[in-house]
Amino acid sequence: MKNKEKIFIGLFSCLIILSLVNTTSAASPSFIGVAIGDSYTWVPTVNMANVNATGIALVGQENWTIAYNMLSELYKNTTGMELGYFAGTGLKLDVNNVSDVITVAPGIFASTINIDLYYSVGLNNWTMLLNNTMFGIYDPNSLNETTIMSGFSEIPLIMAKGFNYTMMTNAFSDLIASTPALNGNITVQTQGRGFKITYLSTYLEYAFNMSGAPFDIGTLGDLVFNVRWNSNGIFEYGSVEYGGLTIASIQLVPINALIPGYEIFTVLGISMITILSIVYIKRKKNI
Repeated sequence: MKNKEKIFIGLFSCLIILSLVNTTSAASPSFIGVAIGDSYTWVPTVNMANVNATGIALVGQENWTIAYNMLSELYKNTTGMELGYFAGTGLKLDVNNVSDVITVAPGIFASTINIDLYYSVGLNNWTMLLNNTMFGIYDPNSLNETTIMSGFSEIPLIMAKGFNYTMMTNAFSDLIASTPALNGNITVQTQGRGFKITYLSTYLEYAFNMSGAPFDIGTLGDLVFNVRWNSNGIFEYGSVEYGGLTIASIQLVPINALIPGYEIFTVLGISMITILSIVYIKRKKNI
């Protein structure tokens, strides 16, 4: 066998080995939608036009100007930024490890994930909130109406795939009904892979009057929170609405479709082999 043919076979063998190494790495449990090395970023948005319109409608131009200036000063002193400036702010989560399935209690199973969590109040100025912190994700098929709350108790940025949101809604509703201060004031509805949580106007009026605010707000409307997760259990979107206007929201930043690691090696390897083969054939013809 000629040396050039040996080189060709050697390169092809390396390609096969690389592909096998990457494709046979341990997979996450079936109810976990994240993998080691995954990174997710969420970006908040505040619609200042809707905030101002709502504030003026509730307390009047003069009172809202006073309140806005107070909030603006507080926000600036806390973050160093002007209220309404959210460019570059965000939340970022990196997945460091995903465990095999473990038994938490008889018939209840889970997997643990280790994450780093960061926040940013400036363009790519990330500050660590949590360092390699472990959280549990419960297998939704092992939870029931009594234990379902456990599935929401750890880190709701990541939920189990196939989580039963309707069962969770029922649990929330039971909890609200059993709490006198909340019963009849808050409602929870299932919306696909998420919830619609409504704070009723009567409750908001009561809370505001108890706050000791120096001005009358008149009649309030309902305050609505929407939250949802994608099919992999990653928190996808959340919003706060008042009077039909979206006041603020937070959204998962879409990640462009990337070629998985092993496919990158495959594509690069095949491309390299193709080029070498063409060069080899042409040079052989010229000999």
